[in-house]
Amino acid sequence: MSRIRSIHPGFFTDEDLVQVSGMARLLFIGLGVEADDKGAFEWKPLTIKMRIFPADNVSVDDLLSELEGIGAICAYEVGGRRYGAIRNFRKFQRPKSPNDIHPMPDEIRIYVGLEVVPSEPIPKHFPNASEIAPQMEDGGGKMEEEGEEETRDARGPSPADRKFEEFWLAYPHKVGKRDAMKAWRRARKRADFEIIMAGLRAYAGKTDDRPWCNPSTWLNQDRWGDQPAHHPAKPVPDDDWRNSPTWAGVDI
Repeated sequence: MSRIRSIHPGFFTDEDLVQVSGMARLLFIGLGVEADDKGAFEWKPLTIKMRIFPADNVSVDDLLSELEGIGAICAYEVGGRRYGAIRNFRKFQRPKSPNDIHPMPDEIRIYVGLEVVPSEPIPKHFPNASEIAPQMEDGGGKMEEEGEEETRDARGPSPADRKFEEFWLAYPHKVGKRDAMKAWRRARKRADFEIIMAGLRAYAGKTDDRPWCNPSTWLNQDRWGDQPAHHPAKPVPDDDWRNSPTWAGVDI
């Protein structure tokens, strides 16, 4: 059932959404209206078209692919049925009496901005003084947390981040590193590291004079599959001596 939703002003300048077509952005708004209060909807392109684009000649399949390509939505299956989820939906939509129509696994709940439902009941009472663990007394808990943070820092960057640094080092136009890392994480779900890097090597060796693409855009648009253009053959001037009738063997 369709619901009234609010639109955050940041929607119009979102760096990912501005890279898709205008119809895809309109579909994104429409999906928010059609989704349940968790941000889930049934992945039925024909039904979605009849609800959002009843009089427009558009391919909802293609528009869904555009939105999925930038990570704005994701598809998932439960019980053999396909659903879609809207990224961070519950961070911006807070219905007073939320409905719960479509099933949603834990990883998708995190994706839409919901907390994971605990598998075990949470105790309703607070521990008394005799039940407090020794490490929590006199600020012990805070000291332990700080120690854990130091341990995490000591481990250094994750393997995924190291792979990104390798990509960043090889990319010829280094702008927007934070956005590039976000795009990198999404791109790695669609392509292997070796494929992306092979495409980057071909791109970095381009000989045409087109300006360099921002790394986040390059990743979001799967540009590792591009075929770089080459310099066209230099045209021969009309008055070149090689074009004369004598050279062509006409007046000899």
